[in-house]
Amino acid sequence: MKRWWLLVVIALVALSAVASAQDAVLEGYVRDDLQLISQQSLPTWSARWTGPIEAATILAWLADHGYGQFVRDYNGDGVVDEQDTIRLADDLGRMLMATDSRRGTTDVRLVLGLAQYVAGLYPNEFVLKIYDVGFPSEVAQEGLGAYSPDMVPGIVLEMKEEPSIEAYKAEMQAAEGVILGLVANPDSSNAYLAGRSFLFENTVEGYTPIDLALSEEDRWLAGIQGQALQTVGVMNDAFFLDYHGQWTPVEFMLALSPAHEPLSSGQPHPCPEDAIAYDVTLNTTTYGRVSIEECVTREQVIGGPTLDTYTYSVTNIDFSYGSCGICLFFIPNLSGFVTTNMTGPAMWMLHAGWGGWWWVAPSGSCGIRPGEVGIFSFTVIGPTTDTWVSGSISGCIGGTPPTIAATKPPMLGIRTTGPGKYVPDDGDEPGDCPDLIVRIKSATCTYEGREFKVEIEVTVINIGGAASAVTFVRLESDSGNDTGLIGALAPGASEDESFTLTFTANQVPPCPLDFTVEVDPYGAVEECNEDNNIAEGSVFCPNCK
Repeated sequence: MKRWWLLVVIALVALSAVASAQDAVLEGYVRDDLQLISQQSLPTWSARWTGPIEAATILAWLADHGYGQFVRDYNGDGVVDEQDTIRLADDLGRMLMATDSRRGTTDVRLVLGLAQYVAGLYPNEFVLKIYDVGFPSEVAQEGLGAYSPDMVPGIVLEMKEEPSIEAYKAEMQAAEGVILGLVANPDSSNAYLAGRSFLFENTVEGYTPIDLALSEEDRWLAGIQGQALQTVGVMNDAFFLDYHGQWTPVEFMLALSPAHEPLSSGQPHPCPEDAIAYDVTLNTTTYGRVSIEECVTREQVIGGPTLDTYTYSVTNIDFSYGSCGICLFFIPNLSGFVTTNMTGPAMWMLHAGWGGWWWVAPSGSCGIRPGEVGIFSFTVIGPTTDTWVSGSISGCIGGTPPTIAATKPPMLGIRTTGPGKYVPDDGDEPGDCPDLIVRIKSATCTYEGREFKVEIEVTVINIGGAASAVTFVRLESDSGNDTGLIGALAPGASEDESFTLTFTANQVPPCPLDFTVEVDPYGAVEECNEDNNIAEGSVFCPNCK
């Protein structure tokens, strides 16, 4: 699949060809890219700074998913990273949340400070949901008058019920920035933690596994960094978390939510000329067709590893499930490659783990609709070999935040290409002899006038260092064969050849119709490598059996 010849492979794929992909199961929801900031990041901070730290944490996550104004390059080093998030937290604490005051950052000061910051940068684009029925009285107690949803111009403050595990799950899956407030010490302000993950299945005791961004210093890691607190939650008369070995009530929860559904579509990704692979597949599923265009680029870091980036442009041709589009995309990681970076549509969950790479649209979204394109990518430590893989897509039910009990759309198998273990192939390197390879360019099957017509186009390429003689190229299948003649090819030259198989209406082809194409089938050309002359493919015919 070398980009030397801009190979484009078109494959018509049915679910039966990739049924193994349906075995992939996402075990939970997780934000791997949530920054973990420590209370010891600045000498002026203490345990009182959990409010602005977690506020800056969710703002930085939103900044990485389409709202870049939330965090700017404070220190002028040319990049926006955790150091800038630390500076943002410091500004929030000192200016808007009164962290250094006698009372510290209360629920009211956290909400109003965060609301003012968000509304100043993105007026009328966010809703701040408050899960605390006592919040209006807390506003009055702080001498701020009566609570009103529009008390901060440019953002809606929406009152909700008391915090619950189901509300936490729903807001997380809807791509909200979530903060929990725990009554950790009755004599002090709440301890705040940012939502990071949960698992779909409960423990045998009935607890829900949850992990959260905890600003306490992680002493097991070098440098200054917060922790991912792995814990469990339970619903009794209220929402409780196991916090440092004690069942602690969740007194308060907020969710910073974009007022409009985030866009899932993007522009087609151009594949550069020096890409190492380029493939296109057309997948036909129960709910419509999806085209997947894959591009692989390679970067050799000086003094470092080889980095291979796999980018997928997923085009929804006419896929529709429950009036919505594609809301999940999965590529298996069959060889345990280490992921260094991952991107996807705005606000989608990105996760590298559980045997592959997952992208999941936020609940309430309609995902990638018919006619739209979603761009997905990951970078792994290579070198890798681009190879065929069986992945998955799924639809969604827009408008209704899912729960564990909700009916989930089926996982649908797809065929595309992805990273495989790198095996040096001397036959792909020019030598002082001819070396012929064949690549499938397209494969189609039509039914017209009570006749099936299979048309297959291939490209034969001489990747060797010497010219090849005239030879044959042969198509073989269980339903018929065909042979073509290829002229002499100079080093690096290529020639296309097409084949046609026809069947009458009573000769219905199998599903799929598998075939092989072999160049120089009779060994007339003495090549550098005699083991790379065959390409395999399959095609699906209408009404095949």
